[in-house]
Amino acid sequence: MGKNGFEITGTVERKVMVDEVRKEARQFAMLFFHFSKVIVDIHGLENGKELIRQAVFSLAIDRSNQLRQKALEQGLKADSLEDFSKVTDLPFTGWVKQWGEDHCPYAETWRPYFKEYPWFKEIAPFYCDVIDTTNIENFSKHLSHRITQNVLIKGTSCEREYFESDAVKQGQFTYGSK
Repeated sequence: MGKNGFEITGTVERKVMVDEVRKEARQFAMLFFHFSKVIVDIHGLENGKELIRQAVFSLAIDRSNQLRQKALEQGLKADSLEDFSKVTDLPFTGWVKQWGEDHCPYAETWRPYFKEYPWFKEIAPFYCDVIDTTNIENFSKHLSHRITQNVLIKGTSCEREYFESDAVKQGQFTYGSK
């Protein structure tokens, strides 16, 4: 018996599973766009970007605290990219590498907004920078990260590198502090 007494039985075709995960990711991506639009409409781009940074940073701290706790409960050290990968909460089924620039359902959803809302071309990849960097910094307490290619800007894949950070070791995160 699963959560809330709901029994899960049978199997789901991969195509159906991918489609369902991407539908949910699309809803989240749309929510982020509209959240950002309201903030930018009210506060302007520069002040809005700071408010968006704060919200995404807060989300990343909450999320990575939960993932770190889950890792520790599983007996992991919670100090490596490998440990992070073992407890991550992203449904990677929805990210289809073979789809190139549309492999990421967020990017696929956000890119069409760029023409009508050119300011969002700066905000959309900013989400990726803040959430991904803060997640690994808070989870590991010693690693940082930078995106070296983002499909929202160019290319057919998102590429990143991880590195040791003295600042993170001292509790100073790239996009804010706890």
